[in-house]
Amino acid sequence: MLLDPKDQEALDVKDIDVQQKLSEYVCLIKKWNKTRNLVSRQSTDQDLKEHIVDCLAINREISSNKILDVGSGAGLPGVVIALTNPETKITLLDSNQKKMAFLTHVKSKLNLKNVELRHTRIEDYDASNEKLIVCRAFSSPKELVKKIKKNINEQTILLMMVSEDQGTFIEGFNTKYIESVAGKILKKKRGFLRISSLKS
Repeated sequence: MLLDPKDQEALDVKDIDVQQKLSEYVCLIKKWNKTRNLVSRQSTDQDLKEHIVDCLAINREISSNKILDVGSGAGLPGVVIALTNPETKITLLDSNQKKMAFLTHVKSKLNLKNVELRHTRIEDYDASNEKLIVCRAFSSPKELVKKIKKNINEQTILLMMVSEDQGTFIEGFNTKYIESVAGKILKKKRGFLRISSLKS
């Protein structure tokens, strides 16, 4: 299994079928990464496990049943969220055609009926109905807000995966750093930056 029993407990991932699909997903990333540059070419099995642990940890911060994953790339964290939250609708958005081809394959292979794919840039996407937007390694918090602030509503929450608290200030928005349980598991700095409108 991808996760040992202690990690399964900490991340609340005990369903055998979900664990098997997470392992299958990692295998798909490794296979396609040889030609698609989904993650670093130098990524080891441990690196990929850490990616999954990072993404599983975000489940503790999710309270919406509708999520947009911006710059989804290899599907991190969107595919992981979809696998562990089958009742939640996940939209995976990316402008890279090769990565979208991979996500299309993953959706079919893992039978992810709660996933929708959108091949476009976030600047061109109408996110006004989105409740929660998540992203990982897409851009800096300020750059992301700059790109999407005209396309979201005042209730939209942004949840960015970050390594540590950088004391980010964004005019017109609340920013709150949240420590991730992944930090304790991986013994590395891990967290989330929660961004919301001051008008909400």
